[in-house]
Amino acid sequence: MSACTLAACGNSNSQASNGKTSLNLMETDVVSSLDTSVTASIPQWDTLVQTMAGLYRSDKNDQPVPAVATSYHKSSDGKTYTFNLRHNAKWSNGDTVTVQDFVTAWRKGVSPKAMSGYNYIFSNIKNADQISQGKKAVNSLGVKAVGKYKLVVQLENPEPTFIDKMVMPAFYPQNTRLVKK
Repeated sequence: MSACTLAACGNSNSQASNGKTSLNLMETDVVSSLDTSVTASIPQWDTLVQTMAGLYRSDKNDQPVPAVATSYHKSSDGKTYTFNLRHNAKWSNGDTVTVQDFVTAWRKGVSPKAMSGYNYIFSNIKNADQISQGKKAVNSLGVKAVGKYKLVVQLENPEPTFIDKMVMPAFYPQNTRLVKK
């Protein structure tokens, strides 16, 4: 109700001088990091959703639709997913987005050093729980880059909502070259 009242008080000229329409958003907190293994607040996740893309994104009906992925194949036992990525996906610096960027981000996300508090989201991916507890190395996570554009994910158990989770920022890629730097 208050929003409608305040909107009625606004300037009726919503067009900028260049003929384009603007949308201004307000966040409730400072966005201190865009690193998905550090990100823990709603403002940070909102910013990531608005500025980045993962394998999938949510459409207007909150259904997952391909973003960086073009397609996926699920094994007959429901425990292996193979994602094919777009070849034209680029980072803002011009680097190509590859499957290694997803592998890098997911390994950081399950690491015992991850500070986001969202390690549990990766729980059904092979070895994720043991990695988060410091019992296995991060490179034992059930994700594998096959070439530059094919990502293979092994799950501990079939998970009917696995594709739905791919829209979450915890599963977004990180530029491997910059992470190493």
